[in-house]
Amino acid sequence: MRRAAIFISLLVVGCRELDVTPPSPTVVAPASFDETSSIGAPSASLDLAHWWIVWRDPLLDRLIAEALAGNPDLRIAKARVEEARALVTVAESALYPTLGADAGLWEADVKWRNPVVDFIPGKARRVDAHIGGLTASWEPDIFGGRSYDAEAARANAAGVEEQSNGARMIVVSEVAQNYQDTKGLQRRLLVLDHSVETLGKLLRYVEARYQAGQALAYDVTLVRERLETQRSKRPDLLSALETRQRRLAVLTGRPPEPPVSLPAPGPFLIPSPPRGQLPSEVLERRPDVRARVDVVRARIASLTSAKTDLLPRFQIEFLGQDGRLHFQGIPGLQGTGGLVGLTAHLPIFTAGRIEANIAANDARLEAAVADYDKSVLQALEDVENAYGRRRGLDRRSERLYAALIGARRNHQASRGLYEGGRKTFGDVLNAELDVFERENDLLETQMAQSAVTIQLYRALGGGW
Repeated sequence: MRRAAIFISLLVVGCRELDVTPPSPTVVAPASFDETSSIGAPSASLDLAHWWIVWRDPLLDRLIAEALAGNPDLRIAKARVEEARALVTVAESALYPTLGADAGLWEADVKWRNPVVDFIPGKARRVDAHIGGLTASWEPDIFGGRSYDAEAARANAAGVEEQSNGARMIVVSEVAQNYQDTKGLQRRLLVLDHSVETLGKLLRYVEARYQAGQALAYDVTLVRERLETQRSKRPDLLSALETRQRRLAVLTGRPPEPPVSLPAPGPFLIPSPPRGQLPSEVLERRPDVRARVDVVRARIASLTSAKTDLLPRFQIEFLGQDGRLHFQGIPGLQGTGGLVGLTAHLPIFTAGRIEANIAANDARLEAAVADYDKSVLQALEDVENAYGRRRGLDRRSERLYAALIGARRNHQASRGLYEGGRKTFGDVLNAELDVFERENDLLETQMAQSAVTIQLYRALGGGW
């Protein structure tokens, strides 16, 4: 795996000078995913950065574009990236000299008790002075401590940027998920409304037969009860639909009132799962795994910097000033001066502070490597679970479709058998309802197929 190779080389090369020996990752990525063996041949081409285009839905494309432009979470993530980049400049500034200018102006009244010149005793004399100059200081980075601090800041900034990529990936998947849920709920409402309409017609039919003495009151009551049961399902479906629509509005950076309105749904498209994905490529792409690598890099640099605190530190300072001092009644004094100094500091006794800081950074590095291993395991598990779930749902969908075809045939046959006296009216009603139940089950499964496909693209690290 290319990323792992880079990771290992950074651990070795970056720490050789001060003998930092970080722990090695313990997780070895497999050559392939087990669940992909039943998927088929590799895809010819796949744009994982814009995976939602496989649905061929312009409205979904537009909603995702709006979310990427206006989602508050993405704005927060962008601001954090800018903050991290600014902190890199702060850390790098320690490598360069600091230059400053200072100036002062004073004016006062002074009463002299024992004047050295012929002042009038007891009388206040005016004193004024001004001074100005340049100061400069520089700590040469002889042992590389400040360079390692800058490297840690750069690695942290890279990790924050990967977190921003992860936030983009999450927002894209949430928009797609809520959009597909909305379309699925719309279809379920259409099926429910059709069942209510059909049962209403059936109720009028059986009522007419009851008035003609050809049906029982029980039949009328049974149809009416089933009709009300179907009607009772609508408020819950409608509430779920409105919840998704409001969520879409918020994800795109708009208030939830009014919720996003979608046109009537068309055919339900279930794209094929992406094929030919390798674990090494997924780990290379996943922002969470990439961010963990950057965290390890930052911890290595911080530990190395902490170790340089055991070594001497040197400081070069320069002071150059020009000024004037004037006492009323005598000539003023003025002049220029300069000072150049070199100081050195070697810690001798710090009550274990430096050693404890080194130990703390060492523990942070240990935890960072373990967190990297965890992220690798989680990434592999996410992909395997998503592939396995999609495979199971595909098989369920095939069987439900076959069951729906059979339910429709049974419904057609039951009407004729009832007219011939070989079936009860309850059989006809149950056959009718069975068709609606199979249609609803199939739609729910298709919604789950769509959801797990989105989860799969997200698990593969797509969307940024």
